[in-house]
Amino acid sequence: MRSVSIVKGTTAKARRTVLAALGGTMIILCTLIIGGIIFQAEHRAATDRLVAAYRWADQILLSDERLTMSANMAAATGEPRWVARYQANAPAVDEAIEQAAALAPSDAAERLRAETDVSHNRLAAFDRASLDAVRNGDTAGARAILDAPLYQYHKQILSNGTHRFAESMIAAVQAEFTAVQVRAIVASAAAVPLAIICCLILWRRLNASLTRSEGAHLEVENKIRTLAMNDVLTGLANRMSLREALADAIARAEAEKTKLAVLMIDLDRFKPINDRHGHLIGDLVLKQVAKRLANVLRNDEFCGRYGGDEFVAIVEYPEDDSVPTRVGQRLIESLSEPMTFDGLTVEIGASVGIAVYPTDALGGEELIRKADTALYRAKGEGRGDVRTYDPGMDKDMAARLELEDGLRQAVKSNIIVPFFQPLVDLSSGELCGFEVLSRWPHPVRGLIPPGDFVHIAESTGLIDAMTMSVLQKACLKARAFPPHITIAINVTPRQIQDERLAEKILAVLTRTGFPPSRLEVELTEHALVNDIASAKQVIGALKKLGIRVALDDFGTGYSSLCYLSELPFDKIKIDSSFIRTLHDRPESAKIVSAIIGLGMSLGVPTIAEGIETARDAAVLRAMGCPIGQGFHFSRPVPASDLPEILNRLLPSAGTARAVA
Repeated sequence: MRSVSIVKGTTAKARRTVLAALGGTMIILCTLIIGGIIFQAEHRAATDRLVAAYRWADQILLSDERLTMSANMAAATGEPRWVARYQANAPAVDEAIEQAAALAPSDAAERLRAETDVSHNRLAAFDRASLDAVRNGDTAGARAILDAPLYQYHKQILSNGTHRFAESMIAAVQAEFTAVQVRAIVASAAAVPLAIICCLILWRRLNASLTRSEGAHLEVENKIRTLAMNDVLTGLANRMSLREALADAIARAEAEKTKLAVLMIDLDRFKPINDRHGHLIGDLVLKQVAKRLANVLRNDEFCGRYGGDEFVAIVEYPEDDSVPTRVGQRLIESLSEPMTFDGLTVEIGASVGIAVYPTDALGGEELIRKADTALYRAKGEGRGDVRTYDPGMDKDMAARLELEDGLRQAVKSNIIVPFFQPLVDLSSGELCGFEVLSRWPHPVRGLIPPGDFVHIAESTGLIDAMTMSVLQKACLKARAFPPHITIAINVTPRQIQDERLAEKILAVLTRTGFPPSRLEVELTEHALVNDIASAKQVIGALKKLGIRVALDDFGTGYSSLCYLSELPFDKIKIDSSFIRTLHDRPESAKIVSAIIGLGMSLGVPTIAEGIETARDAAVLRAMGCPIGQGFHFSRPVPASDLPEILNRLLPSAGTARAVA
């Protein structure tokens, strides 16, 4: 490294200067003694200034990262404490810039201020705009501000200016060392040659001193390089190291005609752990992840933290294209093992995307992008799996991003609408409630069903705003229904982990004046797998408000009975797959009969989904199933078609006229 060579060159020159004085006189001895003392004092002072300047330069970057983290957390969570933390840490960058500038020569100080002030001020402006958006409740807008390319551009300028300042300090110290040497040479040349033995003694002492100084310089420089190239929390390499390592790996692969794979690794279910147990546990999880990644990979294989809960590995191999996939699967297996911290056990998972050199790309940045595209596919197809890049993913990604943008605008414009599918009393044929289902009226694709966009809303953080908007519209419409008619709405796995879910739903019910006793919340078994303890807490909060909770798609999971024994459900919905095969597979009929009987024994009503024929309804009624739902009674309909449903399935038509 250049900084290391500067230190070695400076100390080598000092040694040669002292050796030249060995033939000098006692005057040289005295001069060198005095010069040595002065040299060491100036050396120490310069070293102290250099260390201090590096420390403040590091503080500039660290303080800026703290501000960025606070702004990002504020945008991600909407919590005021992150806004307050940002404001508390805001002056630290300015102070660090001033402290660093005070240690530098005037020209270096001026360059530091010129290169960092504007970018810092621009970054602060972005952050303030993001925090204003958070205060206004617009976390999506805040996220968009922080993700803007201009924001990252100014962060890079701030970082580059700080690094150039550090390099200018090294040059200034080198110049100072050189000046000291020049003064020593002049003093030696003017003195009378005496006391060779004393000069030898002086040499030995100065040599030892210079060796210590060299060690101190190298220690400081190594520490600075470690901070610059490694993630502080996990100790893994950071993005800067990734780019260097990837360039070196590509050069080796090109020279040796081998291959390499970039593996992008994203943690599953990490955010609920962070939210539920706090950032201390989240940090411990990330440290444990770093250890497990290192244990799976070979010692010579690169492993780094790409950012947040995303990691990256570089695997070099000769020919076998199954190697990266096998490594990815081993990583997922390792990260899926439970982690225990002081008696607390948590479980996460991981998804992996892979891009291969030279098959998929020839450059490092392109390999990273394509590995990230493959990772996106892995997460979109259910998580916990490995996906290798193929060219079709780019087209899918573009379509997905287009759909995301459209959905973001649709949620913002409040155009997602509720559709209503009736729930019917099978014994009387009368209406007893509706399930509320979301529909997106798309200007090009027409009416989009929830299966095509709910997962996008969940992954982009739009799901809460969308669900509450649809619920509010449904509640406003359902207020005119007879008082015994209920409405049911689905919540996603991510929502059931939100401890504030009950509070958010209550706010909607309060605004619309809709009774909590007429609302049912449906959740699937999949929603319970991630964190049953958290789900139990949220379900308890809903029931305290008087809201009923139903277990949807019962019978499709491996732990259905476990959930019924642990959680206080009010209804069980039999999965439609059993109803579709009710007449063709005796096993399906037995399962349906057993679920209905289980519900009776627990005092929990059952709802049969997917009833498509009168025969289905008759068989289920004979089995004792109280409630049915399906196309036999009605498809999901918009609010404008509710009067016809009420006229047909309620004995009184007056209610239908009131709804209309």
